[in-house]
Amino acid sequence: MLSNPILAAQHNRPLVSNIPASVACILFTLVGVALAVLFGNFPVKEVHPPAAPPAPAQVEARIETVGQDARHRSLPFTVYVLAEQLSWRLESADELEGGRTLLSPSLVAAINAAPEVICVGTASLEGGTRAEEARAGERAGKLAKWVQTAVTNPHTRVLAVNAGQYKGAGELASSQQRKAIILITGPHDAGVDIREALRSGLERLRPTSPVVASLLSGYSRSRDWLNNLRK
Repeated sequence: MLSNPILAAQHNRPLVSNIPASVACILFTLVGVALAVLFGNFPVKEVHPPAAPPAPAQVEARIETVGQDARHRSLPFTVYVLAEQLSWRLESADELEGGRTLLSPSLVAAINAAPEVICVGTASLEGGTRAEEARAGERAGKLAKWVQTAVTNPHTRVLAVNAGQYKGAGELASSQQRKAIILITGPHDAGVDIREALRSGLERLRPTSPVVASLLSGYSRSRDWLNNLRK
């Protein structure tokens, strides 16, 4: 037992008080570094939002060709057969969605690079000829409205033609009989006869494209729809 009060007080003083403040600071720093190294070795997993699903294709077929009129003036053009997900929307008279175009950016770019865009309306075998021809005309007009909302080039003409009711082989699915089709012309001589040159180019495609073959002979107005185009 310590009888000296001074020695007793020193004996009861906590040991930590004998450690200089600088040493304690160093200890805390070392512990912090060790923790940083330990947890820094664990990989950090980045979280990304789920990718948006790709937009469905709007064009089922894209066929390029060149036609000539009776004076051998050339007309390059492309046949665009629109996919069914666009074709069925032609049934609604209010499908313009507030005037906004429903067409993809790539199709809009092709339209605005064209001197002429010809919108072809068709109807299926079901129903009477007069009613279905009227329906095909409505589809052509609706398709032309879709295209017109996308046009920013003042030199692009948008035309609508009625190919009529399908009269070909009955085994063809109804959705295939009422395809929405756009003919987009390329740069050409101003004097070319559009009607003659388009027919020439389509005839060139007839052996290899069933859709084009049907346009030329499988609809009630196959003989007339091209003649309704202006030069």
